[in-house]
Amino acid sequence: MTFIVTLVALLIERFFDWSHLRHWRWYTTLQHTIFQRLPGKSAVIVLAATIAPLLLGVLLIGFLLSGVLYGFALLVFELFVFLYCLGPQNLWADAFAAVNALTQDNAGEAADKLKTLFGITEMKSAQGLHKELLNQIFIQANKRVFAVVFWFVVLGPIGAVLYRTISLSASSAPHDGATQISQNALTVESVLDWVPSRIFSLMFALGGHCSAVLTSFRKQALNGLTHNEDILTNCGVAALADEEKRTLAEDGSIEREAINLLDRTFVIVLVVVAMVALVG
Repeated sequence: MTFIVTLVALLIERFFDWSHLRHWRWYTTLQHTIFQRLPGKSAVIVLAATIAPLLLGVLLIGFLLSGVLYGFALLVFELFVFLYCLGPQNLWADAFAAVNALTQDNAGEAADKLKTLFGITEMKSAQGLHKELLNQIFIQANKRVFAVVFWFVVLGPIGAVLYRTISLSASSAPHDGATQISQNALTVESVLDWVPSRIFSLMFALGGHCSAVLTSFRKQALNGLTHNEDILTNCGVAALADEEKRTLAEDGSIEREAINLLDRTFVIVLVVVAMVALVG
């Protein structure tokens, strides 16, 4: 069932943009409400009080649906949870939109797209913007998709919910107490990202320039929690035939190559998930 859910979810996410159906504002509201109801409590307690009921709810629903309609009801539920925990914004739709905006002669629109879609706020030179977008494509591929896949395979639907809620808390909108909650969530997110970021980076070797990726991976594999993004960007760039050694093209071609690399890598991810499912 794990492979079927992963396959269907990734196909839907790759070819259809259903981001408008994923609403998480209720989660931020819930967290703020719990913070107000627990005055004086630590940010860790508020974070746990927000996430634990959701995990228990998913676990309970999964238990109640097991065996219903020969397991079909559970499969549909897990697929819904998986799809809802991806993103929240669609990686591929955002990447293509950002590339198109960056390659058009409209600096204002490009700046707005880069800020909205990938959080790039510092307007650098054209080379700097292309480099930053390229890096963000690899980072967001892990945060929006692969880390969810990893924790879903390891823990089931509660793993996907755990990762997404922690990630949302780490980037929550400012409100009373949000800073401390975000800092704690960011630490947990770094822990949750440590293994997936390295597995994902290593898979770039199978989808791209193998020797360059392995060289970069060996240098950074054992780095600490603060280097998760570094290994993703360095191995991702290395997979593109070591593009970092020459000037990046400013026509969007390098970003499109990165997207193609991600497509190949996610095919490999599906093969690995299938193998894990067979062994399990």
